[in-house]
Amino acid sequence: MSVTNRVPDAAKGPLGVASLGVMIVGLVLGYIFMMLGVTLYFNLNGIQEISSIESLIVLATGVVCFVAGYAGWRGFMGFAY
Repeated sequence: MSVTNRVPDAAKGPLGVASLGVMIVGLVLGYIFMMLGVTLYFNLNGIQEISSIESLIVLATGVVCFVAGYAGWRGFMGFAY
């Protein structure tokens, strides 16, 4: 029995919308953090010196947000139908 079969029909709509919101926020923040991490790693920002460890932490945060966005997409596809 899948998760969508265990959730009441009245809750599927709000869960689908919440999953869509998680997807949008996760993908946007993931993209921003990943691009910021890459520019910090290669020292392309021109503001200050950031260590490579700190820039890789920013990049990893972007990957985690991107994965959360993908999980939101999977949740949306599960509850939308």
